[in-house]
Amino acid sequence: MYLVVVLIGASSIIWLYMRPVYESAIIEERIGLISEYQHQRIREAENYTEYWLLSVKEMRDQIRENPQNLEPMVHTHMRLFRDLTAIHILEKETGEYFEIRTADADDIPSFESLMDISIPVPDFPEIEVAWLPESHQFLILSEFTITGEPYLLTAQFQSLNLEEILLQNVLGEGSFSTLWFIDGSVIGADDRDLPNVLFQQITSVRELLIDDTPHLLVTSPVRSIPILHATYTDLSLIRHPVKQIFIRNLGLLAGAFLLLAMGGFYLANRVRQPVQQFIEDVEPFANYDFSRFFRDSPLPELAGITDKMEEIRKKLAHYQRINVDKIILQEQRNRLLMTYAVEMVAIYDENDRFTFVNKKLSGLFDQLLPGGQPMTLGDFFSIKAVTINMESNSSEKISGYIIDTRYREIEIRTGDGNAFFINAHLMNLQGLDSRFIGGMMLMKDVTKDREIEEMRTEMIHTIIHELQNPVFGCLGLTELLMVDEQLPETQRREYYEVMNDSLNTLSGLITRFLDITRLESGSLVIQKEPIHLYPIIARVSKSFKQLCENKNITFDLKIDDTPIIYASEDLMDDMIRNLISNAVKFGDDNRTIEIELKSSDGYSILSITDHGYGIPESDRDKVFQKFYRAKAHRIIGGNGLGLSHVKEIVTRHNGTITLESNPDIGTRFRITLPENGDNEIIDS
Repeated sequence: MYLVVVLIGASSIIWLYMRPVYESAIIEERIGLISEYQHQRIREAENYTEYWLLSVKEMRDQIRENPQNLEPMVHTHMRLFRDLTAIHILEKETGEYFEIRTADADDIPSFESLMDISIPVPDFPEIEVAWLPESHQFLILSEFTITGEPYLLTAQFQSLNLEEILLQNVLGEGSFSTLWFIDGSVIGADDRDLPNVLFQQITSVRELLIDDTPHLLVTSPVRSIPILHATYTDLSLIRHPVKQIFIRNLGLLAGAFLLLAMGGFYLANRVRQPVQQFIEDVEPFANYDFSRFFRDSPLPELAGITDKMEEIRKKLAHYQRINVDKIILQEQRNRLLMTYAVEMVAIYDENDRFTFVNKKLSGLFDQLLPGGQPMTLGDFFSIKAVTINMESNSSEKISGYIIDTRYREIEIRTGDGNAFFINAHLMNLQGLDSRFIGGMMLMKDVTKDREIEEMRTEMIHTIIHELQNPVFGCLGLTELLMVDEQLPETQRREYYEVMNDSLNTLSGLITRFLDITRLESGSLVIQKEPIHLYPIIARVSKSFKQLCENKNITFDLKIDDTPIIYASEDLMDDMIRNLISNAVKFGDDNRTIEIELKSSDGYSILSITDHGYGIPESDRDKVFQKFYRAKAHRIIGGNGLGLSHVKEIVTRHNGTITLESNPDIGTRFRITLPENGDNEIIDS
């Protein structure tokens, strides 16, 4: 009866409380999954269109700078982007135009009609986009001038791949995605009668009925395109499995309760007497009486245990008779363990004479005294190569003895000039009458620990040195602003700008160090996506334009038609920016920096040659360490984190990075990245 009441109560709690909570959690998890999936689709679509926008922006700038090279330049861009089907350049005053089209290109609408439907793109000034879903056209427009004459550049991209990215749905049966446009048109609805959705700038969730079936609707805006991404999920397909799971679990629970009741009743009657017999046979063990044997158990489950206990009883009785032999055996075992211990172990008698030296310590003695070994503890510490740097001692009374423990830090210099450090513990055993009985020496090699501690200390000093300049600068300006209230507004604003620059420098250093640490630890999740390296190289190179003009440095870009690679665009930008920044900094004026990108055997290979100062051979194995900077170039600004960050980025993308340095090329960094995203490359 008690089990029945418990079963009914547990079932009621599970069905009335746990089931709704679990169902709600499943729906919340589904919402999170849908939202994350939507954002992933949107990010991939925005990255996809960003390549188009970068291409149009670069094309516009190249036409503006070099209009005579128009046609080959346009053909180059159309080869790089397979979705680019037509390019139309219109001189607005005369109406004359230049156009290149592919065979499957559609007619480009008129300038006036495009201006009515196009919208500006954030982060891309002078560029607007228009999407014509019925003809699968994605149009990018940019107005510019050449020698004062206004022109309009219109690039037509086929949007089928973009639609496929946004409408791709892997969320399972009962889910589908649509794209809503501002004019109320929709893509992906098929024959469904869907109510219009409200455009919002945030992700929203609501329930609605579609063909009398409850659905969950999750909508998210696309920042750079005037559309709303909507995902519909059939709620009944989510709730039904939850009910089925709980019904099955309640059935299993009822069956388990029934089996438990039957099994408990059976075992209680079957085990009681044999267990009582076993307890009676074990009781003499408490008084160290091993003379009473174990009786055979009628219970099969206890028969094996009874036999083992009888064997144990016989062995204990035997060991009780030969206790002395047992002690000797234990001593031999301990000596064997000490012989092959990792630490260096020695035992000495009351005269400090060694009575036992293990293999590890014997090897040290052979290294210090070839052909002979020290006989006593004093002989060892008298060796010229052994220096005691620090010593301390303590004592403790235990079981009628005094243990005097002496700690020594030892430095040993070998004949080849190398030094290593050892922590030695000497445990001397004395009687209560202070008579010395003997002792044991344990020694551990801590040379590697010392080296790690020195590296950690040097790293901390470097970090403090890098941080103190911006911090002290901001403190000084803050005190000046607080004391002098009569400062002119222009000078006060100048101080604020200096403080802002210092804090940005400080923030950048901290962020870079944390990025490297997260990459090394593996805690940074890298979102890889299909990207081209060329637009990143072009964008980063252009950002150094002013600095290169000041130093009369030019870039020689040798770019092959490389495939898409799967990588994090932000990390690729960091990697290329660090390498180009170093190439610009570490070299004289009036030179050319060569940047080559090519494909070979399934790998994209990027090499940057600076024709600069070069890296000394002694520093080449260390330049990828955090905070390490070559001594010959420490006068040039930097914090030693750049190449370490580059190395971690390449490693996390299963790639390799190598450097070559000689007077002919200065320094050349070569990075190899797999193009299919699956190859495993071991860095040499």
